[in-house]
Amino acid sequence: MTWHRPVLAATSRSLKLMPSRSIPDIQIVPTRTTKKSAQNERDPYTPQPTDNRETNAEEGPARFEQFHCRTQSSVTDATLVKVVGSVTDLRSRRVDEFMQARSLAPKSQRAYRQDLQRFRDWTQSNWSEVTPRQIAQFKHYLLRLDPETDKRVLSDATVSRTLGTLKNFYGFLFRSRYVSHDPTTEVARPKLKEPTAQNLKSDELEQVFQAAAKSHLPSRNLALIWVLLHGLRAGEVSALNLSDYDGQRLTIRSAKADSKGVVPLTPVAVVALSAYLEWRQLQGEILQPTSPVFVSHSRRNQGDRLSYDGIRKVVESISLTTGLDIHAHQFRHTFATNLVLKGMNPYHVMTLTRHKSVQSFRRYTKAADQVAAEAAFNEVGGI
Repeated sequence: MTWHRPVLAATSRSLKLMPSRSIPDIQIVPTRTTKKSAQNERDPYTPQPTDNRETNAEEGPARFEQFHCRTQSSVTDATLVKVVGSVTDLRSRRVDEFMQARSLAPKSQRAYRQDLQRFRDWTQSNWSEVTPRQIAQFKHYLLRLDPETDKRVLSDATVSRTLGTLKNFYGFLFRSRYVSHDPTTEVARPKLKEPTAQNLKSDELEQVFQAAAKSHLPSRNLALIWVLLHGLRAGEVSALNLSDYDGQRLTIRSAKADSKGVVPLTPVAVVALSAYLEWRQLQGEILQPTSPVFVSHSRRNQGDRLSYDGIRKVVESISLTTGLDIHAHQFRHTFATNLVLKGMNPYHVMTLTRHKSVQSFRRYTKAADQVAAEAAFNEVGGI
């Protein structure tokens, strides 16, 4: 046995030389380069292959938690994967943390998760491994055409929303130091056309009221249409309780983006709503402050709160009867547009519709401007 560099071994009494053998040189060979390069060359329409490094559900959790507790947030996900090896689905964990950090309504949460799931279905790359090129390829994938119909699979609005969600998510990851770079910064969202008001004309409204009056629940459906025509969203109408109605106005306590407020009702709307509530009492129902303003009268959900889906079905039934292509939100558009057309101060209209964005409200003033311009043109007799 030959002696090489002395190696010190501490004992309780003394230090003594320990023999060591020659250690061969170790050559470090980079890994995964070929795989990653091949991944980036894949067809953007084809979902990325699965990477199984993150899906070990047995060993990963305990090792990850122990490592993460020591390092806190100073280590990126890429480092975690390298050090820990097999880690449970970090992608799901990061999405959950992102949702917890934001104050979103349940409907918005579902939309955010759907957008992020669309990206996760397309690629199995860890969040820290995604490159700007992959984001560009994903955008190309979202803009794809259906080979059978030769039409876009997703609308520009859906594509823009999905990319916007991904940008917000990566902003969170970067600020939280889970990733060292944001791959979404160089990819632009598609430009959307300025939205237009989808208001109903007076003759179309007349057809709607006639269809509601001839429906199997005329008192409820007439009252429902009148309330929708006061700018309330379908979800807000569904959430109304009798305590929110004082005989003249409605108080919206549960609304999108916390857009709560009070909306006065026209006399004809008050008559329609009061008639419906009286009809319910005649049916033997005991009305309480916590009772829903609108209830279902179907065999399956008799007496239950009329849901968002229930309101949608009522409007769909009227649409089939009249032959008009309408949806519940069009009544909100009609309310705002008609008030602006009648000369009401747009600021006051925004107060009643509870819009927080002037840009979003612009669609209604634009429609009113067009009508006013045509009226002025006709008044002077044209050219």
